[in-house]
Amino acid sequence: MTPTAALWISIVLGACAQVFLKRGVSPKGGTPPSGLALLRSGWVLAWGVSFVIATGLWLVGLSRMEISYAFPLLSMGYPIVAVLSMLFLKERVTPARWIAILIITAGVAIIWRTA
Repeated sequence: MTPTAALWISIVLGACAQVFLKRGVSPKGGTPPSGLALLRSGWVLAWGVSFVIATGLWLVGLSRMEISYAFPLLSMGYPIVAVLSMLFLKERVTPARWIAILIITAGVAIIWRTA
């Protein structure tokens, strides 16, 4: 696997992990789940597994590329999380948030072109 592929898969898995965690800790019936219920949640387990794999892939990518290039690319998780939260959590992403995400993404595009 190339370092770039490892990095991008890590970013996507990290974004998915955040949505899994949100789903796992969200209140059901008005009451947020507590300690033991959280540990038994499939969503929290999916978060943990995704996060561990994403971290491993991040280490692979980072070991072979400059951190000043790799680290800013993590912000590509923002638009991915926004889209996933709309699709799977039925959240509303306001136009102001989309503008902010677009500005961040434009900055990442500039960094990407310097590689």
